[in-house]
Amino acid sequence: MKRARICLVVAATAAAALVGVALFEPRLAAAGWLLALTYISAFPIGSLALLMIHRLTGGRWGEALEPLLRPLSRTTPLLLLLVIPVLIASPVLFSWTHNHSDEITRSVRLVYLNVPAYVLRSLIALAGLSVLAFILPAAGTSSAPLIAGAGLVFYGIAVTFLGLDWVLTVEAPFFSTSFGASVAFTQLLATLAFAAVFGPRARAFPDLGALMLVVTLGITYTDFMAMLVIWYGDVPSKVFWFVERIREPWLALAVATVIITSLIPIPLLMFARVRVNRTALRYIGACNLIGLAIYQSWLLAPAFGLWTIATALLALLTMSALAAAIVASGWIEKAATRWRTAHG
Repeated sequence: MKRARICLVVAATAAAALVGVALFEPRLAAAGWLLALTYISAFPIGSLALLMIHRLTGGRWGEALEPLLRPLSRTTPLLLLLVIPVLIASPVLFSWTHNHSDEITRSVRLVYLNVPAYVLRSLIALAGLSVLAFILPAAGTSSAPLIAGAGLVFYGIAVTFLGLDWVLTVEAPFFSTSFGASVAFTQLLATLAFAAVFGPRARAFPDLGALMLVVTLGITYTDFMAMLVIWYGDVPSKVFWFVERIREPWLALAVATVIITSLIPIPLLMFARVRVNRTALRYIGACNLIGLAIYQSWLLAPAFGLWTIATALLALLTMSALAAAIVASGWIEKAATRWRTAHG
C-alpha cells in the first residue's frame, strides 16, 4: 500500500503540471496526452493479444510469460478512463471537427469523421478489449480457444480503428490501409520488450528472443513497404504526410527509430547465443521501448510541434504512475476474483 500511495502522489504531481500547461496551451497539453496514450496503451492491449494468441497456439513461451501478461492485460479498463481527456479535447485536437475543406468529402465527414462516431468507436473498442481481458483468463480449456479466436478478430478490427482515429485522423485526409497491422506489431513488440526488461522465468528467454525478432521484422517490413508504396505513388494527399516528417527535427527522430528498433535489434537477435542471454535481451528490450517512444513521437508530434514531446512525458508519467498504483494496490486481482466468483 505504501508503494501505491507513492505512485498516486507522483501521478497527481505530474497531472497537476499538465493541467497548468493546459490552462495556457490546451491543444499542446491535449496533444501530449494523446501521444502518451498511444504509447502506454500498447502494453495492456499487446498483452491481451499475446494471451489470446497463446490460447490458440499453446507453447512454453505463453506459460512462462503469463504471470506478467495477465496483470498487465487487466489494466486495459484503465484506458477507458485515460481516453476521456482525448474525447473531450477532440475539437481542439482534430481539424476535421471544424474544417470542412474540399479535401475531405462530405460523405466521409458525415459517416466517419464526426465527433459522436469518433467517441463511439473509441469506447466500443476499449470496452470490448476490457471485457476480453477479464473473461479470457477465467475461461475453461474448452471455451478458451473459441473466446481467443473471436477476440483476435475483434482485436484486429479494434486496433485498426484506434490507430486510424488516434493517429492518422490528426492530419486527415492521410490514410494508410496497412496502418492497423503496424499498430498491432507495435503493441506486440512493446509488450515483448517490456517482458524482456522486467524478466519472466529464464526458460522463456529463448522463445522470447525469437518472438521479438519476428515481430521486429514484421513492423520493419510493414512500415517500409507502406512508405515505399505511398512515396512512389506520388499522391499529394498522402505524400505530404511523409514530406513533413523528413524535415528537421523530425528526420532525426525517424533515423533514431530505424537504428534503435531495427538496425540494432535485428542483427543481434539473429544469433542464438543472444536470444538465450538474459542480459542481452534486457538491453535489446530497453532499446525497443525507447525506440517505440521515439516512433510514436515521430508519428504524432509533427502535427502539433516539438513541445508536444515534453507534455507527453508529463502525461506518460501520470498514466504509468496511476497504473502502477492500481497494480500495487491489488485492486485488479480483487476485481478479477469477484468476476470469477460471480460468473463461475
